[in-house]
Amino acid sequence: MKKISILILTIFSLLTASESFGQEHQWEFKKETKGIKVYTRDIADSNLKALKIIMDVEVSVNSIMSLLMNTESYPEWVYKCSYAGPIESTSILNTVDYYQIDFPWPFSDRDLYTHTITTIHPETGVITSTSTGVADFGPERAGFVRVPTHFNQWIITPVSPNQTHLEYFLQSTPGGSIPNWLVNLAADQGPIKSMLGFFKLAKRSPYAESGEWLSEYSKDTVEKKE
Repeated sequence: MKKISILILTIFSLLTASESFGQEHQWEFKKETKGIKVYTRDIADSNLKALKIIMDVEVSVNSIMSLLMNTESYPEWVYKCSYAGPIESTSILNTVDYYQIDFPWPFSDRDLYTHTITTIHPETGVITSTSTGVADFGPERAGFVRVPTHFNQWIITPVSPNQTHLEYFLQSTPGGSIPNWLVNLAADQGPIKSMLGFFKLAKRSPYAESGEWLSEYSKDTVEKKE
């Protein structure tokens, strides 16, 4: 009963975060690069910008999820990510991960813990993967400033066996003393570089041939029902 209550509270908090994320200022189109459309909008009581990316790609959902769920691969494609690794999980759909992000001198590098919950709609196959920062999950590390707040979300919609529509949202506060213009500059450039790197990697072996994620999801669902 206690585990059920915790799960309900967790899902409610994610829904609340997503709902509040969608009720702020209007999105403003910024640019399009190789089919990747970038939008930003103001955040209430902040000089920082929230980010939205929309794209259609010739990559299967299976390949995308196989790479996305492989946290240790993130330094290969996430902009300025120097380390990423899993911390704990109750299933492939409920994980806690740890990341380290390079910042330019003279600023300190950042680190963060995220709690990710992934759901899949049983009829449409639309996958929603939502990550929220948990700043106090682990001890602070020397040489790093802990990211105090973080929210990102992937909405992954299968179009055909080899085509996928994606929406990505990001709202994060880096903490410490960093000029807002520098944060917004990184938010403007970093996601494009990350997405280009992501899909370049997703089209390669072993991700291009992967069927593992869907089989893992099916296994996890069966185990829950039992």
